[in-house]
Amino acid sequence: MSMVLYPLLNHDDLRRWRACSRRFWLYRRSEHVATPKLAGREARAEDRADVSAEAAVVHGPGVDAALRASYPLADIIPPPTTQAEWTRALRQTLHCLDGDRVAPEGWAILGACLTSEDRAQARIDVLTCGERGLRLFKLRYATVGDESDVDTAAFWTDVAARCGLRVQSVGLLLVDTDFIYPGHGCYAGLFREVDLAPVLGSRPVAAWLDAMRSCDRGPQPPATPGTHCTQNGGCEFTQQCAACTVSAAETAPDPLAKLEIVGHDLATEFRAAGHTDLHSVALQTLDNTRHRRAVRAIQQGAPVLETEVAALIQALPYPRHSLRFDTIGFAVPLWAGTRPYQVLPFQWTCDVLQADGHCAQHGFLADAQGGDPRRAFALSLLQVLDSRGAVLAYNAGFERNRIRDLARLFDDLAPALEAVLERLVDLFQIARGHYYHPVMAGSWSFKSISRAVAPDVTLVLDESLAPSPQAAFAHSLQRGLDAQTRQQLRAALQTHGQRQTEVLRRMAALFEAAAGGQAPDHRDPH
Repeated sequence: MSMVLYPLLNHDDLRRWRACSRRFWLYRRSEHVATPKLAGREARAEDRADVSAEAAVVHGPGVDAALRASYPLADIIPPPTTQAEWTRALRQTLHCLDGDRVAPEGWAILGACLTSEDRAQARIDVLTCGERGLRLFKLRYATVGDESDVDTAAFWTDVAARCGLRVQSVGLLLVDTDFIYPGHGCYAGLFREVDLAPVLGSRPVAAWLDAMRSCDRGPQPPATPGTHCTQNGGCEFTQQCAACTVSAAETAPDPLAKLEIVGHDLATEFRAAGHTDLHSVALQTLDNTRHRRAVRAIQQGAPVLETEVAALIQALPYPRHSLRFDTIGFAVPLWAGTRPYQVLPFQWTCDVLQADGHCAQHGFLADAQGGDPRRAFALSLLQVLDSRGAVLAYNAGFERNRIRDLARLFDDLAPALEAVLERLVDLFQIARGHYYHPVMAGSWSFKSISRAVAPDVTLVLDESLAPSPQAAFAHSLQRGLDAQTRQQLRAALQTHGQRQTEVLRRMAALFEAAAGGQAPDHRDPH
């Protein structure tokens, strides 16, 4: 009889099993693990993400330099992707842990690979020396950790202990938001340590591993639908769980008429009264004018636009500037004098509409060679906004706060920047007080209002380039990026900015056309 060897368990298996035993069981038998399961395989996916455009939004182009600055003498073990690479990584880890070697200050192993005798596998973010043993860290480019981080650290600790390593302490490495980047790659001090000793005892890893092995060898667990089906990006096997989809599909209310549109308290009252959505709610039961407007639009299946909004738009002086900012916050600061996650503007787009109907498009986009872009951002913005006309924005408090930040940073530009604040007009407040379209589904985000006033304008970037504007910009700053890709990213960002200001123009034109009670026209007037 041949012996059946199940793939080794790693911390991603633990994460799936803790969320749903069925998901764990299905994943272990899916095409994802058609070849022997490697802890390094999951690590490889994470490392690919580390240098991807999406992760750069969180980490920043300086992510590698930041960790190396904290451990300048680190041994770095590349993530293994095959069994042979894993074997080499394991040997390299053991060589780095050679007991006859005195570890100098600033030494660590980044990506230590270990396999325990009970067939558990770990690729540990950081292993370094303490006075009485090794110090183990789970690295997060975030300000706080979560329960899954503690689970992972406990799992790694168990593997290390079973490999005969003496672990002195276990913790998280998190980003310290008090850190101010001095420039020149000096990232020492970016991370703060959080001791996990007080909570590790609540993680019975050995019992978990036994239960996982029993589950892996047993029959398929039953479906247990719940919030875990949609958390953290959702389960990849949801469509295979009839219990998670069939009953929900049969009873799901109209998502465009959900009771929560009028607030959670009222939704609870209406649900207790037997309502499943807003189609059956009587208008006279609603005291709030905005709620009545939304329910009226939902029940008539058409947008509601109050005629008095036209006068508000007509009173706005020309030239009218439709303005949008794009900002980013790096976990690993890129420009000297900035902090982790500090909100930094990198692009503005502005359409300038004259009284005769002529419209000109303007914009600014920071580049990889220009360094801190904020002064160039402010100067170019002031040149286009000049000193006359309304400045239209959506949720204008965001643009207002960024302009104030710039005014505090540049004393010589402060008077002109502060003068812009007096000209800002918030289309969000105007829309919220006079308009509702059923497609908004209760959301007043810019994307939701754009679906209502400009349904043919897409605000989503080409996902083959980047999943978001912030991702596209961060990726464009990567060193060694080829010129063609960089230009494609910049062109996509500029197009995205122009689409945003087009939405603002259409919104203002739609509201201005409400005079005389005419029906809303969502076509582009220009």
